[in-house]
Amino acid sequence: MPVPDEQEQFSRTQERLSAIRAAGTDVAAMLKPPLYQSGYDDGLGTVYTAHYQASERRVTYYWPGESWEQSFADFAPGSRTVTIGQAG
Repeated sequence: MPVPDEQEQFSRTQERLSAIRAAGTDVAAMLKPPLYQSGYDDGLGTVYTAHYQASERRVTYYWPGESWEQSFADFAPGSRTVTIGQAG
């Protein structure tokens, strides 16, 4: 999946693609660089990571040091305030 050299240097697309393939479903790996990014001023910051378990009808949202699970069977309306930009 080629990308222009300038884009690769800026976004690290190929490095991140390799890392996501290696991580598989390892959420902890996704909360660390190069997958977790904190370049918010450059438009490259990670907001959250989600683990969808469709067969169980639930999702867990992850941030470094925090998670929030929701499901159809036990949905709890709410909100979260998290500090983003600090890899764990």
